[in-house]
Amino acid sequence: MSNVYCRYLLALFLFVSVDSALSSEDSTVIMIGVDGMRADTLQRLPASNLQFLADSGVVANMIPAMPTKTFVNFYSLATGLHPKNHGMISNYPYDRKLGRKFNRGSDVADPQWWSGEPIWITAEKQGVKSATYFWVGSEVEIDHIRPSFWKPYNKHKDYSERIDEILQWLALPKGQRPRLVLLYFSAVDTAAHDFGVGSKEEQKAVARVDKHIGDLLLGLNKLGLRSQSNIVVVADHGMVNLSDERVINLDSHISLSEFIVADWADNSHSVFAPFLNLYIEPHLLDAAYDKLHKLHPNMRVLKRGAFPVNYHFDHPQREPDLMLLADTGWSLYASRDKSHPQSMQKSGRSIATHGYDNQDPLMHAIFIANGPAFKKNLQAEPFDNIEIYGLLACALGIHPAITDGNISTLQYLMTKDCTP
Repeated sequence: MSNVYCRYLLALFLFVSVDSALSSEDSTVIMIGVDGMRADTLQRLPASNLQFLADSGVVANMIPAMPTKTFVNFYSLATGLHPKNHGMISNYPYDRKLGRKFNRGSDVADPQWWSGEPIWITAEKQGVKSATYFWVGSEVEIDHIRPSFWKPYNKHKDYSERIDEILQWLALPKGQRPRLVLLYFSAVDTAAHDFGVGSKEEQKAVARVDKHIGDLLLGLNKLGLRSQSNIVVVADHGMVNLSDERVINLDSHISLSEFIVADWADNSHSVFAPFLNLYIEPHLLDAAYDKLHKLHPNMRVLKRGAFPVNYHFDHPQREPDLMLLADTGWSLYASRDKSHPQSMQKSGRSIATHGYDNQDPLMHAIFIANGPAFKKNLQAEPFDNIEIYGLLACALGIHPAITDGNISTLQYLMTKDCTP
């Protein structure tokens, strides 16, 4: 038998006889975040361990927060809050009060950028040890509390070493080991950006993540923790392929030099993006909107104070004055210096990306839950990712903080009653 098939059989052994009557005090929750794993991934690509967890547990298409970017959504997953309430309204939010944009180096540990109470803080406050391995927002101290175990982000950290270290934490004596573990993998997102959805590289990345999830299941079995472990697999957003035929060239119509463009990397000469958050002096706003809002049929221009209600990123200090939002699969292009016609060059461009409207199924993320706290063999209806926090609190048996979610809407996924 192949190693993949053996791992599948082991996963089957791990979860077929789980006892749902276990007390919450014994339960362990392990949430695995797979960056960029689209909701339909298991329908497109083989992944034996993930497939088994889905087939024998709960699976659903999960609707990400808006915009459909990484920091926005992994922090919504952790806090149960909309971006307007947790502060991460993009990967690089600009704050009017601070007068600067978020720095991915120094600001990951600065509490003034991070609002809300992540699930690991809720757990620690109630005496439940938690562990985070590279989750967005887990490097900052909140209410003078950190996870019992945590790591500063290192993209190059070997995946096997991540699994081994988590299993070492879980091998500690009861009372010392974490009951909540969050783990992050970036390989699928990177492969899709660089080579496209449906590429051989995306398939290899999915297989790589699936293999390490299988190793985690093997380790749980060896530690005797299989009957009390709840495995939750989530992603932050979906992904869509791009095309040279779907580019909106803003240079022909407007210079962005009069705006603060927070998501524009400081060292780049041009930008291809699904959206641009623009900040401008108030007296210039109406004129900029009038110039842009009918520029292209595949671009929406959204004005501060008039964003769609379901976007929920109208943060009082960080909401952009204008958001230029391309239709799914389209790119917005602009250059810093139009006198240098390097425009439209392909160097550094992604083959696929995300950041589009969160209601588009191509932006939806994978959700799988398997273990004693969750029902079996259930295909759930799509739901917003702010509900994940409540599911984790329910599975752990801890009292949730106030969030934007409502556990009663997803109570039907659980084996116990967690409604207030």
